Amino acid sequence: MLILKLMKLAPFPTPPNLIRQWQEGEIEREEMQRLMGEHQKELLKEADYFHSNPILGYIEGLRNKRAARRLVDEHGEAQIRELFQALSWLQDFEPAAFLWNADHWDVALYAFLRMSTEPVFRVREMVVKSSRAVMLVEHGSAKKSETRRERLTFKRHWKGEMEVVKREDMLR
Repeated sequence: MLILKLMKLAPFPTPPNLIRQWQEGEIEREEMQRLMGEHQKELLKEADYFHSNPILGYIEGLRNKRAARRLVDEHGEAQIRELFQALSWLQDFEPAAFLWNADHWDVALYAFLRMSTEPVFRVREMVVKSSRAVMLVEHGSAKKSETRRERLTFKRHWKGEMEVVKREDMLR
């Protein structure tokens, strides 16, 4: 199994959360800019890594594209993006660092999945109805014994957007 340890974005809030914190006066502008710069550096490090290891990057890309294609065929891209966007607002969900721009249609859907590059983010099961959804995800370590598995339940709130209403850790 291909195990790569790259981005560790969990300590950084996502860019939308940084902007919200700045607008609400929780952090100063300089702190927001510093953290945005750190976020950008980590993204560039990963891009540089895959540029220097094109075969690994190509294999990871194929795996991610295959997983994204399967999800789109089963559920539709709009619903998947909506659920990924809802996940991105969770403060204690590590893959949120990669999902924060899931509502940007110019970013390919496979870019949000990480099948073997740590920290992994895999969608194992998904059931979507008009006002509810349930998703089983794996995230964290690429080693199966150390990967965290969660069942996430979503519900459409009064504004019409999906939000996570329940999280359950699943045992293997």
